[in-house]
Amino acid sequence: MFEGHVLYLLRKYLGEYVEGLSVEALRISVWKGDVVLKDLKLKAEALNSLRLPVTVKAGFVGTITLKVPWKSLGKEPVIVLIDRLFVLAHPAPDGQTLKEEDREKLFEAKLQQIEAAEAATVEATSRNSRGGPVPGGNSWLYNLISTIIGNLKVTISNVHIRYDDSVSNSGHPFASGFTLSKLAAVTVDEDGNETFDAGVALDKLRKSVELHRLAIYHDSGSNPWKLDKKWEALNPTEWSEIFQDGIDDRSGNSIWAVNRNYLVSPINGTLKYKRLGKNERGDPDTPLEKASLVLSDVSLTVTEAQYYDGIKLLETFSRFRTRVDVSHLRPVVPVKEDRRAWWRYAVLAGLRQKKLCYWFSWERTRRLCQLRRRYVQLYATLLQQAPKVDISEIREIEKILDMKVIILWRLLAHAKVETVKSKETLHRKGAPKKRWWPFGWNTTGLPSEEATHPEPQLDEEEQLTKEEWQAINKLLSYQPDEDLSFPLEKVSPNAIRFMMDVSIGQAGARIINIDGTEVLCGRFEQLQVATKLYPKSTSCDVTLKYCGLSSPEGSLAQSVVSEGKSNALDISFVRAPIGMDLDWQLMAKISPCHVTVLKESYERFMEFIKRSNAVSPTVTMETATALQLKLEQVTRRAQEQLQLVLEEQSRFGLDIDLDAPKVRIPLTANQPSLVNEYFVLDFGHFTLHTRDGRHDEERQSLYSGFYITGRDMAAFLICDLAQDIYSIPESLDQDTLLGHTSDDNQFSSLLDRCGMSVIIEQTGYCIIQQC
Repeated sequence: MFEGHVLYLLRKYLGEYVEGLSVEALRISVWKGDVVLKDLKLKAEALNSLRLPVTVKAGFVGTITLKVPWKSLGKEPVIVLIDRLFVLAHPAPDGQTLKEEDREKLFEAKLQQIEAAEAATVEATSRNSRGGPVPGGNSWLYNLISTIIGNLKVTISNVHIRYDDSVSNSGHPFASGFTLSKLAAVTVDEDGNETFDAGVALDKLRKSVELHRLAIYHDSGSNPWKLDKKWEALNPTEWSEIFQDGIDDRSGNSIWAVNRNYLVSPINGTLKYKRLGKNERGDPDTPLEKASLVLSDVSLTVTEAQYYDGIKLLETFSRFRTRVDVSHLRPVVPVKEDRRAWWRYAVLAGLRQKKLCYWFSWERTRRLCQLRRRYVQLYATLLQQAPKVDISEIREIEKILDMKVIILWRLLAHAKVETVKSKETLHRKGAPKKRWWPFGWNTTGLPSEEATHPEPQLDEEEQLTKEEWQAINKLLSYQPDEDLSFPLEKVSPNAIRFMMDVSIGQAGARIINIDGTEVLCGRFEQLQVATKLYPKSTSCDVTLKYCGLSSPEGSLAQSVVSEGKSNALDISFVRAPIGMDLDWQLMAKISPCHVTVLKESYERFMEFIKRSNAVSPTVTMETATALQLKLEQVTRRAQEQLQLVLEEQSRFGLDIDLDAPKVRIPLTANQPSLVNEYFVLDFGHFTLHTRDGRHDEERQSLYSGFYITGRDMAAFLICDLAQDIYSIPESLDQDTLLGHTSDDNQFSSLLDRCGMSVIIEQTGYCIIQQC
């Protein structure tokens, strides 16, 4: 019984990606015990599901091992090992030079996506109609399968996926790659040690995932790899020699990995997941599900050449998406044979790209209605496994239609089949009523002999019954978000349903221009993000220890610790806080940031931006248009939300403690022979709080008021800098104002320290007081 399921899964999932997978060999391996597949070749269409303009030039899988303890199922873990996954991809052929075999591959990929969407929708609706996502209940078989899946041990090692491109950026070939040394997922105990949980594993689960040396590289100016023989003729040792270098830290520096430039340097990480069993759920402070991700040092480096290649690659993807959306309209004959068809294609493609209604004449509408009736009838016959179904006619219709239309029509066919089954059930129970039959009509509601396989009449008017419309709406109204993997239970409002922790020790990002000079370098330390999901509330806490930005001329910005603040940033956001009459609440503490405005750094950054815009005007225009549309949408949405807040009198709470930045602007060239002068602007310290109305009557009509205070705002001119120019004195005497001081730093006050208080009410009442 279990052997049959394993065989089915191997054929289903591996057969789509691997060439030469022998069914007999699989059957023998499964029945014998462990399944070991070696030296597998990947299919060229293995990456088609990603809907990217790439195809597999060569692919290799070293070993796939499946260890199933048949005699100890439920006592020992099932082990899945995948080692040496090597993929070499390159750009897909241009649509103007597609061969017939390339068109067939694209059509096969289209069918795979349609079938996947169809199966997911039908399965989800069927599961919902049965009353829940968990089949099998508490049966022995279900518990055994849950234990096997919950204790599954998976290890993936030595992964290298490379993409060679000499087309996107003409005259400047490049190569991008993804490498992974090891990814291992095991079941652990409370102490983090590997174990086997013999309980109901899908109810109680504790997993640990280890990530070793995950990296992304981009080699600008790298020519595509060339060999003396075909890729198909490589042996396993040669595959490893070419792709293995750079995956782990023990690799050498072969010719295949010379001058490798990492976008994301190799990083390590750990993900721990824990789900409580039903008997462990008592403490509301203990989350029912918890995931913790810890990443080591993260380093990102982008050179200007890499940036240019990325822009060109985005252009290629953009053109591909446009071409894919109108691929079903593209003529299959050359331009010389049918110029009119190609002109029609150009018009329809342009209208579709602008999302305009295209070619909706009465003749075309009638033709589409005929195709819909014919396709639904044929596909309904196919679903009922009736003989003599014309598959070729179904495929011809699918070639000329959009994927979304085909999915819709298939769901209509499923709805008709379900209607037939429900009416058959009613007839067996003695319901004497005339009913629709997919292939014929008679007065008793049963299919006649001669109507078993007739040719459908396309010109007959189809009338859908109420039951049919209900079945169709049930299929079409399904949303993936409604399919919850974890069923909702009656829990306390204070109980934490899910908690996610993300921790990054330190991270840095650099931008390097075409001359090899560093434009900007930003880094931060100890970033912690914790998200908690309650039944009716959500909270997110963010803490950041340090952040900074620098250039070759020196520091541009850096956070510093101030009184009462140990972190650069502390933010807590809660939606619908529990026990409070608020819609949302925001609390934040922000430490001061020292900012230095350097002319050289600013000019270098602006030159980088200008050169980048000149590289690809198309992408620049598309990006600017998209940003403008997004800005308009955000502005309109903000206005609507504000109006909604005012109308519904939504309540929110703000508690912000901000040490504003201190900005330094050099006034003279930074040379030892000259006296350095700086303009320093201290924005001081601000607090923003919301407060309730002063009386109960006001609380009924006033959701909140704002109380804003600001202090220690000042502006200075500083000459002859010796130490820290941000150490501005609390008060300045007359000698300092006149420049007569014995200190090395000479302060000239432009704005004495001052403050302000502002009270704002919703009614428009405002009080401003200067301190």
